[in-house]
Amino acid sequence: MGLSTGRDLHIDQHLTQIAINYRPAAMIADLIAPIVPVNKESDLYPVFNRAEILSVEDSLRSRGAEANKITRSVSSAGYLVKNYALRYDQYIEDLANMDAAYELELGAGASRYLLDKLALGWEKRLFDQINSTSNVSTAFKPSSAWNAPVAANQGDPLNQIDQIIETQTGRTTQRPNSILMGWQAWRAFRRNTNVRNMILGRDGTGLVSRQAAQDYFEVDRFLVTELFINTANEKQAESLSSPFSDRVLVYFAPLAASRESPSYMYTFRWNNPLLPAPLAVERHPYDTKRKIESIEAGFYQDEKVVGIEYASTLIGVNSGQSGGI
Repeated sequence: MGLSTGRDLHIDQHLTQIAINYRPAAMIADLIAPIVPVNKESDLYPVFNRAEILSVEDSLRSRGAEANKITRSVSSAGYLVKNYALRYDQYIEDLANMDAAYELELGAGASRYLLDKLALGWEKRLFDQINSTSNVSTAFKPSSAWNAPVAANQGDPLNQIDQIIETQTGRTTQRPNSILMGWQAWRAFRRNTNVRNMILGRDGTGLVSRQAAQDYFEVDRFLVTELFINTANEKQAESLSSPFSDRVLVYFAPLAASRESPSYMYTFRWNNPLLPAPLAVERHPYDTKRKIESIEAGFYQDEKVVGIEYASTLIGVNSGQSGGI
């Protein structure tokens, strides 16, 4: 019998060092709508009257008279958390026959996969609200495209965003502390001639960094979302969509839930006392009938716009529009 040669000397197996895998881009939902831990599935939160707080009272008192009495008004609004949960089943036949290359992702990686999926849903629900012009105080549009091919015809992103900041500050007395850009808006912004000349110096060369943009606008957060979602149904060809690609959101949100500062949005998250944590990952007991082990992850929360007046949006920055700023 002759010796084996070529491919007969090796049987292909899965590599354990690498895998062609994917995770969603960095999530930023909690930076737009800070998390508020709550004790009940539904409840009310107080809403104070800004106009009343900022009004000047007559505090002058004549000799022997009582101090002038003032009043304070407060209303309330409510939240109602929903239960979001996903489960991943592991069949014992798969567990028994699984190659080493799959153990990390289909075994230990199942929890991470579930958490990524839940985070992706949270992110999409937020952008569904943000993209509605009824959920911001004003929807602006640019008069000139940021990415116009001729520098002389390009819009002026710095001036436009400054106008939005000034308008919002004058309307609410609260200067916005956060700017969010879609990925296409950011790419046009950092290449824009007006932006580069102002931030990098006259005839500036190179591209503007996120930190430089944050410093220019003097905000606590300068965010760029690179979120993409596959909108196709299962087993159909991939159809990627970016829900905030050429938009800008200028808003105020405290760095953490606050009783002293307003906020554009909040995420109300309830810790069910029967679960170990607000964001719980559980391994269910082995099902002897179905011969499976299950891992489940979930949380209870409500993402809500609580201060429409504290956010404005700039729509379609890469297309000049009549009547724009």
